[in-house]
Amino acid sequence: MSICNYINWFFLYSFLGYLLECIVLTVEYKRPVVDRGFGHGPFCVIYGFGAVGACLLLSPLSDHPIELYTASMTMATTMELITANVMIRLFGSFWWDYSHKPFNYRGIICLESSLAWGLLGLFFFNYLDGWVRTAVGYIPGRIGKVLAVLLTLFYVFDFIRCIRMRLGIPEEGEEGETEETIGRLKVY
Repeated sequence: MSICNYINWFFLYSFLGYLLECIVLTVEYKRPVVDRGFGHGPFCVIYGFGAVGACLLLSPLSDHPIELYTASMTMATTMELITANVMIRLFGSFWWDYSHKPFNYRGIICLESSLAWGLLGLFFFNYLDGWVRTAVGYIPGRIGKVLAVLLTLFYVFDFIRCIRMRLGIPEEGEEGETEETIGRLKVY
């Protein structure tokens, strides 16, 4: 795959992760949930990074389901733990809360989600990755390049804007962080 295909692959996984989060939380809370991820777009980039990490680190285990399940569970849980701790250091909060689930650690990780990450790893290698790679491969070359550049630019600018907003740095014409922004954070 070309670098542009990898970028589109990354963002497709980030989008699929966003959809997964919205569906799971909508079912769990019995009300529509669409405000997921760090930025404003429909992307949870932790899933893009998870897909990259899985391909780089877990591919040798793809034919060994028990080892793959255990490694997927461990890798994703570790990613959640590290991401939450970075967010706590930067913003004093993180964007999810497992404190109401049994066997959780400080609301950051929990057994239920860790077990689900293992299943997601099996699904990733047995079904999803082949489908995503095929889908990205169908994007014509020039369109794929433009799409990769646009997605990257959108996310970089949105990420910078969100960092500024989360740190309380007002944009021109604004006074600071809004109540809506504060409302979706778990203050730690």
